[in-house]
Amino acid sequence: MRYFDWNATAPVLPEAFEAYRKAAETSWANPSTAYRAGARARNDLERARERMRALCRFPEAEVVFTSGATEAINGYLRSMARAEGSLLLSPVEHPAVTAAAQACWGRDRIEWIPSDANGRARMDRLQERLRDPARPPALVCLMAVNNETGVKQPWAEAAELCRGAGVPFFCDSVQWMGKEPPDGLQTASAVTVSGHKFGAPRGVGALLLRRGDREIHLQHGGEQELGMRAGTENVPAVLAMVRALEERAASGVPDPEGRWRDAFEGKLRAAFGGEVVLHGEGAPRIWNTSSLALPNLSGPRWIAKLDRRGFAVSSGSACSTGKEGPSPVLAAMGVPEAIARRTLRVSSGWETTAEDWDSLAEAILALHGEGGNDADRGGGGMVIDIS
Repeated sequence: MRYFDWNATAPVLPEAFEAYRKAAETSWANPSTAYRAGARARNDLERARERMRALCRFPEAEVVFTSGATEAINGYLRSMARAEGSLLLSPVEHPAVTAAAQACWGRDRIEWIPSDANGRARMDRLQERLRDPARPPALVCLMAVNNETGVKQPWAEAAELCRGAGVPFFCDSVQWMGKEPPDGLQTASAVTVSGHKFGAPRGVGALLLRRGDREIHLQHGGEQELGMRAGTENVPAVLAMVRALEERAASGVPDPEGRWRDAFEGKLRAAFGGEVVLHGEGAPRIWNTSSLALPNLSGPRWIAKLDRRGFAVSSGSACSTGKEGPSPVLAAMGVPEAIARRTLRVSSGWETTAEDWDSLAEAILALHGEGGNDADRGGGGMVIDIS
């Protein structure tokens, strides 16, 4: 199978698997215990914390290891909701952010930063809102890279505006970490990391906070993780995540300028012309992602046909399995529903080659030549998870 759904999850790296296996044998004890085996696990955990700071280039961070980004996001937003003021939020955020925000803050405390037609949050509107001294917001949230379109958000500019206004800034960096240099993330008040996006096992992530911020409590119980996240730490998974991030940092990305992706899109556009719609093409995009609406068939039909040909892609028509209707991200960009339903998300990874991209384009052209048309059908059909 040629895998093009890396934004959903990445295969576990052999180096990460080996780090987990070794730690399961040598660092299996509870890090909170006082005997030597526990002390060994605690030392390994603290070394991993230091290494995570260095890899994320966030030297002054409090590193809280979690079960993943969703836990970190929910806990952080719940803790920050105690402050007075509103939450400024982009409509293109991942559902882990938007759903948690609505649950923890309430709809009446959320203000939306509009996005442009390419799906980038508008910094002029954020700046205008931050200049209102009568209504200082409590928090601003903006992701680093959109998981559906690959559009890079102006997070660095947002962080600078928030710093100047004295407002905390939170950045969901899940799709950035491991794919792009982390320079500048330390300007945020908090960022999230999800290990399985870059080759660690599922079920491990991190929340990085500016050092000294101890008012965040992700879950209550014991005093683990600096008193901010109760529960016995999963040391083997943490060590595997750090090892995976080390490997990604050392190896780099295969096509940092996105030329293979651009050639893939160009080939389809040359064949289909205006029938192909590229979402976010007018904005900076991360190297591995293409969100495009193809002719004739709905996204789920394209997914099924490509799967039978040995290609794994996902749909841009919804953000979770079983959810009908167009993607909120595409809706915020003003994409008509009929086009949104024909959208695929293609996301490559570190092991993807130029030949893989070209083969996918050829498969799409061949399938289109087979005929068939269901673009005008109603209903959502099967929906593939693209979270």
